[in-house]
Amino acid sequence: MRYLTLLLLVCLSAPLTAQHTVESVPNQKLINGSYVSDPDGILGAGTVAQIDTLLRSLEKRTTVQVAVVALQSIGDYDDFGFAQELFDNWGIGNKENDNGMLVLLVKDKHTIHFHTGYGLEGVLPDVVCKRIQRDYMVPEFRKDNYSGGMLAGLQEVNRILSDPGHAEELKTSESEVSAWVGFVIFLSVFLAPVFLVVFIVKSVRKTFSDSGNPRHTDYPEMRLSRWSWLLEFIGIPVAIVALFGVRGGEDAAGLAFLALYFYFMFTLFHRLWRSKKVIRRFLATQEYYEIVEFLRKDQWYWFFVALIFPIPFALYFFYHLARKRMYRNHPRKCKQCQGNMRKLDEKSDDEYLSEAQRVEEKLRSVDYDVWKCEACGSIEVWFYLNRHSKYESCPKCK
Repeated sequence: MRYLTLLLLVCLSAPLTAQHTVESVPNQKLINGSYVSDPDGILGAGTVAQIDTLLRSLEKRTTVQVAVVALQSIGDYDDFGFAQELFDNWGIGNKENDNGMLVLLVKDKHTIHFHTGYGLEGVLPDVVCKRIQRDYMVPEFRKDNYSGGMLAGLQEVNRILSDPGHAEELKTSESEVSAWVGFVIFLSVFLAPVFLVVFIVKSVRKTFSDSGNPRHTDYPEMRLSRWSWLLEFIGIPVAIVALFGVRGGEDAAGLAFLALYFYFMFTLFHRLWRSKKVIRRFLATQEYYEIVEFLRKDQWYWFFVALIFPIPFALYFFYHLARKRMYRNHPRKCKQCQGNMRKLDEKSDDEYLSEAQRVEEKLRSVDYDVWKCEACGSIEVWFYLNRHSKYESCPKCK
């Protein structure tokens, strides 16, 4: 009696836990013309009738064929692979247009899967399908209202397939929000702290032009006031992000990024303009050595700028190097008699260098340029430190 009871319980529970295979799912379209296969009775009979009416009308108007399958379980089978096989086996949709769609609900996996033919992917891409599931179906499924959720989702599918413009609205809304949120997060997490740290460091080091007792610099033209710096590097970029955020649109994030790219290039040209003022000041007094030193100190800055903004600053970086070389060899006047000076070659200039200076050149820690006046014979010696040398200045004799 005990074994009979156990066998009876197993038999009674079997239908409730039936695991379907692709072959065991009945194709109701071939049996009675229905668009819904619901062997486990998950959807109500009234809902099935409504779905049939809806999908029959859709196929008549658009030739798009939609099949709905609701199953209790498919065991360990992957729902994506199951839907793919079922879609292919049933041959859903027009073969020429490949415009079929399968909606698969697997209750024990808590999954709803849309499988579309290539002909529908333009109108119903993944982003739109997921939006329909999230907004129209899943909220009802969570309430155990599978009939209401399925019907609501299919009504939205019908609305989109009847008017593809609605799909663009959903697609735009989803991609716009995700791209914009990602862009703002990138700015907030990565760029904002960098500019904040730079502002604090510059304030502490008193390198703003309006800092109280600002530190001495040979290049005051390069300094900005505190408020000018905040406006240029914080205020205007924030305004650009806010402007495109309010404006919205399909590619607001992309346009904002492009606008910021060109804006920061403008700040670099602003720096070039200030650099030109420094060079002009030194040119007025023929201080070519000071120009070369200024360009040498700026060299690494423009190297990294060229990496970040290769167009157009990769070309400018090489121009920067060429200009530094040009000013180092620039013709100059003698400070004694205003006669023309000539730069001596590496062998000839050794005559005018001390033993220590010749050793420095041999070690490549310093490179000396010797200029000789052709009129009065006076000598000028200029030195250029090798910043990559392993040697340091002697604390005693320098």
